[in-house]
Amino acid sequence: MKNILTTMLLLIATQTWAQYVVPLEEAYQNNSFQAPKKYYKDVNGVLNKFIGTWKWQDRDINPTKIFEITFYKNEKRDQGSISFTDELRSKFRYIEDNQIVYDTYQSNEYYHIRGSWIVPNSSFRMPNGLIINNNKMELGYSEPTIPSRQYRTRPSGRLEIEYQRNGSQEIMEWTLTYHTIFETDLPFKIRASMTLVKQ
Repeated sequence: MKNILTTMLLLIATQTWAQYVVPLEEAYQNNSFQAPKKYYKDVNGVLNKFIGTWKWQDRDINPTKIFEITFYKNEKRDQGSISFTDELRSKFRYIEDNQIVYDTYQSNEYYHIRGSWIVPNSSFRMPNGLIINNNKMELGYSEPTIPSRQYRTRPSGRLEIEYQRNGSQEIMEWTLTYHTIFETDLPFKIRASMTLVKQ
């Protein structure tokens, strides 16, 4: 009798937990502020294609400009009282004129480039008509603090990354946007648009 009761409780707990799990790519269909608390879980592995180390080098104009970023998955990040989510986090290094400008590989800083939002696009239509592209994501973006920076010491923006395959080569298109009054105000050191190659 004790085994039957334990099994029943385990099944009920499992079923209750499963009701709160929402596939990450369906997050746009849900209101995170409505009960019950949801867990936007990467059940289908849509983040996996981004995981790993990517590299860009300005071979045409200045080969001493090199950017390298490593994405990894952080599971079940608590988003306060509203929901949990799996997300991409990163460590990166930017070199210019053979000098290291940024290097977060040796620090505890993981929050400069991270996120979990799949960008709606033309590759997949959900039953409700919403179109999802599992190869494109929107991430929060900031660069480490530089006291001498002309504008904000830690500027922030919106980063879109798009996974593509060119034959056997995996590439990632990187597009950073930041709204300012004048284009010359862009306070980032890392290039706003580039193509990175998976290492």
